[in-house]
Amino acid sequence: MLAPAVQKSPPTTQLKHIRAIDGIRGVAYLMVIGHHCFSTGLPQGDWSLFDRSLIAVFSYGYLGVDLFFVLSGFLITSILLADRNEEHYYYNFYIKRAFRILPAFLAVIAIVRFAGMINTAYTLISLFFIANLALPLHVDGSQGPFWSLSVEEQFYLLWPLVVQRCSSAMLRRFLLATIFIEPIARILMTWKGHAISYYTFTRSDGLAWGALLALEYRTVNVARPRQWWRSRNAVVTLFGLMLFSAAFLGQNSRWSTALTLTACPLLFVWMIGFVIRRQSSVVARFFRIPVLCFFGEISYASYLVHIYIIRAYDRVAGPLHAGSTTQLLIRAFACLAATTAICTVSLFFFERPIMATRRKFLRKAPKAWGPNRAVASEAEGG
Repeated sequence: MLAPAVQKSPPTTQLKHIRAIDGIRGVAYLMVIGHHCFSTGLPQGDWSLFDRSLIAVFSYGYLGVDLFFVLSGFLITSILLADRNEEHYYYNFYIKRAFRILPAFLAVIAIVRFAGMINTAYTLISLFFIANLALPLHVDGSQGPFWSLSVEEQFYLLWPLVVQRCSSAMLRRFLLATIFIEPIARILMTWKGHAISYYTFTRSDGLAWGALLALEYRTVNVARPRQWWRSRNAVVTLFGLMLFSAAFLGQNSRWSTALTLTACPLLFVWMIGFVIRRQSSVVARFFRIPVLCFFGEISYASYLVHIYIIRAYDRVAGPLHAGSTTQLLIRAFACLAATTAICTVSLFFFERPIMATRRKFLRKAPKAWGPNRAVASEAEGG
């Protein structure tokens, strides 16, 4: 009697470092800091045409957070897919995340709390990664940017388990369900008059789109995405453009934000997929511009501290005066320069040295060990 053939899991291709991704991350950060410098907290008054143009452009800068979400979903899922057959999959993933996230995060929390820029309640919900629940917890959520970090960490509390235990087909269905359900949740909450910007169940479709993109590139060379993505890429992009156009035309309606938060992840995932597929294109070369890549490298710490630097500048320099273009530009460039200087020092003398020590805490698998649940799952349904 012949023994049954052993089904092997398709090889997992770990995505190599793509420099243009750093540049895209840099653009996301510049969008966010531009939004806070040019489009929030400005006094009402007679601004010039140039000023109004800046304000209009950067009024959409908050979407840099959604670009971060798509990037994070893509990069983290790529790592999880590459490592899901490893013996110490969960332990190593959370050790890596802890060494990447916690040092800068805890340092910023400590400094701004000591400086009196956040109160005890906001400090506590930030430390427990529930800052995105500030509104239902009756805490002032405008004290910092930690809500988006909370969304990501809540998503990744569940996501490694799902990736490790599900086949590719099941993962795809899970992600498509998330992508379908979340816009509906936003519409229903908007209809009922509730806030939609900060909750994980209304903002994680960007993470899901990034994860889906990672899944489509996982078993083949990154220059040749799987047929599912190749056949639907144009449809996704067109639908995103239609939704964004509808949101723009109806920007004064209460539905505008819900439509925009649905449209932009579609456009962002197309852009990232395009850059990965066509790394010699003009678009990819643009995102490899050294200054954009550098901003991408310091983007995490910069995102955490930039809003507090803007507030510190306003305390020292005094309030803006409506119509003062010079004052507006000096404020933006001064805050960008200060953030860049501080976060460059942090990257080279604080974050990277700590990151270098994490290898001491990672666990290595023995040279030979049996297939785990993920391999069997992949063989059954991938």
